Amino acid sequence: MPIITDTLLKAKKPPATGRIEIKDDRCAGLEFRLTTAGAASWSLRFRDPQTGKPSRFTIGRYPDVGIAAARERGNAVRRDVAAGINPVERKYRERHDASAKTFQGLAERYMEEHARRFKRSAQADERCLQIHILPVWAKRRYDQIERADVIELVETIVGKGTPVQANRVQALLSVIFRFAVDASLVQFNPCSRLRKRGALPARDRAGHSLRQQNHSIH
Repeated sequence: MPIITDTLLKAKKPPATGRIEIKDDRCAGLEFRLTTAGAASWSLRFRDPQTGKPSRFTIGRYPDVGIAAARERGNAVRRDVAAGINPVERKYRERHDASAKTFQGLAERYMEEHARRFKRSAQADERCLQIHILPVWAKRRYDQIERADVIELVETIVGKGTPVQANRVQALLSVIFRFAVDASLVQFNPCSRLRKRGALPARDRAGHSLRQQNHSIH
């Protein structure tokens, strides 16, 4: 069995049919694969710790993942298998969990479990999400959205000359994150006590000023 080196791997030419597979001599189960299309990658052969069936875990493309890194990752996968973990199944679960934690996923839960049940303005919420929020945040992890992210999104809408809409978006985001806090999906609401970023319409400013005057009189 030849010792795997960069010189050896780079000298390999794509096969006319099938694929080339070279087993590593320093990490049991690790293989270099080269397809007819010229795609070079690393994978690790292992047996499912529960069923004993042979399986394969893809580690990454070569040369993005070099020889030393492939061996390190391969050994880490082997340790997982020895501990009773199927790395393919775990990778699938992690991808599923990451997808479920997108803001789009949160928005869908909010609409289904709260807005459509309790709010007459549910359709307005959905339009606001589709037009102003989801095009920017659909794939963002909702548990990583911070106060600065909210400000950036709302200020973008203010900058388009629609300050009233910016306030509506901010208010909706606050409601959605309050829902998320109540559902134990996040620990805090990034919109909490965040002042309105958009200017109030003239009639609202007048009303607000009058309320302040009445308050000061009493």
